[in-house]
Amino acid sequence: MEKELKWEIMQLFFDKSNRPKKTPRHESSIQIILEKKFSTSQVKNGLNELEEQGVLNSIKYNIKGVGDAKFYFSGKLPIKYVEKTIPRKIEKAAYWIARYSDVKTIKMLGEHLHYLVKNELRSNGFNILQEKQVNSYRGREWSRSKHTLDIIAEHETKQIVVGVEIKNMLTQTPKSEIVTKLEMCKILGIYPIFATRWQEIHRQIIESDGGMLWQFKEQIYPFGQEVLVSELQKRFGFPVIVKGELPEESKDYLKKWIGRF
Repeated sequence: MEKELKWEIMQLFFDKSNRPKKTPRHESSIQIILEKKFSTSQVKNGLNELEEQGVLNSIKYNIKGVGDAKFYFSGKLPIKYVEKTIPRKIEKAAYWIARYSDVKTIKMLGEHLHYLVKNELRSNGFNILQEKQVNSYRGREWSRSKHTLDIIAEHETKQIVVGVEIKNMLTQTPKSEIVTKLEMCKILGIYPIFATRWQEIHRQIIESDGGMLWQFKEQIYPFGQEVLVSELQKRFGFPVIVKGELPEESKDYLKKWIGRF
């Protein structure tokens, strides 16, 4: 695993002839690119080891509204290039990181996916009982923490009540939060659904608790955000898309899950 991880990371910084690539990469963007094979902590450890070995170097850069961000680049780049060009490239990347990390953008993304998920639930026979910051259902209340769910919905014909957690984010959700939401749904007596971009690393724990990982693979932006999405695809290789509905495969997955009952 360690050898494979380091090889995958190095492909991002060296070409097939082992020549250094000239573009610095933000730590979280590396984690997202490699998310299908490795967890965020595994990637972080791999980056640290390669830096200790001198294969990679890094620079910390404070992004307004975001905080300190770490950028990695090849350890084989000429010193003059590192001193003059790398900072300029990092500054340009930081601008777009600030754009997609902006509070207004995050709010817009959350509301957009909430709207799409709610509509899809309704089209599959669910009535929305409660939404936004929900922590109780039929006299049962979650009081162990301030965590809440986004939607509680009841199916019209089947004996299914679901608690839906919606996350239209690029980063992986910590396992501790997943476990808490699963416990919350147990207390409320409902089935957990995690409507998210990518949480494959948590699939086993979700499904073992009778829940559903309703995964969309790409972060979904509303219409009007084409320029930002294009830049994020081009600069960072992020799995982002402009879309006014959920992907067809995700719609089918929900139908199949409902069909189990």
